[in-house]
Amino acid sequence: MHADFYDLILRAGVFGIEIVMTLTLVTWMRSASRSNQEPFSFLLLIIFYGGLTAVVAAFVEIKYSFNIRHLQQTAPNLVNAYGSWYDLLNNLSASFIEELGKYMVAVYMVINTRHFHKLTDAILYLILIGLGFSLVEDIFFLLNPETIAPYRLLSFYVHSGTSAIIGYSLGRFKFGLASYWELVISVLGAVGLHFAYNLSTSLSDRLDAFYVASLITLYITLQIFILFRKAIHEEYNLDHPDKLPSSHRFLNLHQPSKAAVQRS
Repeated sequence: MHADFYDLILRAGVFGIEIVMTLTLVTWMRSASRSNQEPFSFLLLIIFYGGLTAVVAAFVEIKYSFNIRHLQQTAPNLVNAYGSWYDLLNNLSASFIEELGKYMVAVYMVINTRHFHKLTDAILYLILIGLGFSLVEDIFFLLNPETIAPYRLLSFYVHSGTSAIIGYSLGRFKFGLASYWELVISVLGAVGLHFAYNLSTSLSDRLDAFYVASLITLYITLQIFILFRKAIHEEYNLDHPDKLPSSHRFLNLHQPSKAAVQRS
């Protein structure tokens, strides 16, 4: 009884942390430190559509994925022979559906909105979509007593980080710095990282699974800061086309053009 109660408190605490982090990001996006203050209703709408995407994705995954428990009862020989492949396909399809869903919401809501002012806006808006997705997903999971609460906090960062990867390329595309091919690569990259996280949580050793999942989550989270900093430098280059790009090769994506060198 006490163990179940403490587990419930832990799961509720994790969800509370996610709510606070989401509100903190929304508050910062509307703060005086940013040149453009987006309407509060618009930011909430982005989060809402991210959550709606989670509901649709869950429906598709449940309806069309392999039901391993049902197959164990109806076709145990198939499960014994191909069970690991079924799990692999379920994880891969779930990663693809979720990341593609977030991308489609971004195309519908972000790329043509009048609130799109800077390249970094695409990253922030995509992060909000990921947070909305994660919040609704965690409502489903945290109501399940079998859910391991720390994994839900990790998934919160995973959805944010993979969304930021898509947002960076989408922002570059908006300003003519990227092709359709880069958009495809970014979505596939987000799917791949999401898939790697899903696989890590299914390792047989629970402690190893948590360590590997944590390392993957840390890497994905670091991508947010790296891409955001790159986007800031690219914004500067867009606003100052007559100046040479920064000499920081790690942060620069383009070499200075010959025309820019001649003007200097």
